[in-house]
This record gives sequence, C-alpha cells and structure tokens, in this order.
Amino acid sequence: MTWAIIKMPHPLDAVWDRANEELGDACELTVGRDDAITAATMTIMALPARNLADSIQKLDVAGIDRENPRADCDLQAIMNEACDLIDTAVARGLRLYPNQIKEA
Repeated sequence: MTWAIIKMPHPLDAVWDRANEELGDACELTVGRDDAITAATMTIMALPARNLADSIQKLDVAGIDRENPRADCDLQAIMNEACDLIDTAVARGLRLYPNQIKEA
C-alpha cells in the first residue's frame, strides 16, 4: 500500500518561519549572540509543534546531540509532545482507514 502525504498550510507556518529566521540571525551575531540565541530558542520552544519535524527541530535547538543540552529546555516535554503528535496521527489514520489498519 502506498501513502501520499499532502502538506497542508498551517496557521503557525509564518510564526515558525520567523522564529527560525531569528535563530539563524542570532547565530550570525558577534555582539549579544548568547542573549539573541536564548530569545530565539525560547520562542521556538514556546511554539506548538505542527508535526514531527518541528519536534525534531526543538530537540536539535535544545541541544540533544550535545554532551550538555540546554538546561532551560525540557527534553521530556518535547518528547511527550512528539508522542502526542504520533498518537493523534494514528487515531486519525484509524478513523480514515478503519478497514486497512489492524491493531496489534
């Protein structure tokens, strides 16, 4: 069975785009860089994830791949949000295709 994923516009797309631009700009600064990065990071953390890509981005911004992730980012909350997104997607799939998805 083949599945097609159609990207639908989301009301927060522009806000996410702006937050990502601010983070990119903050990383290029030389003066006030840490404050700007913290502000941009907290903006991204405050936004609700629209999809798993957003959750992965939050984990990346939080520094999950570094030895010392940011202390001001709750990695468990990000993971819980990602799990909620997966649960919602599965529930929608079960509603849309009840005869094609078999529960374990």
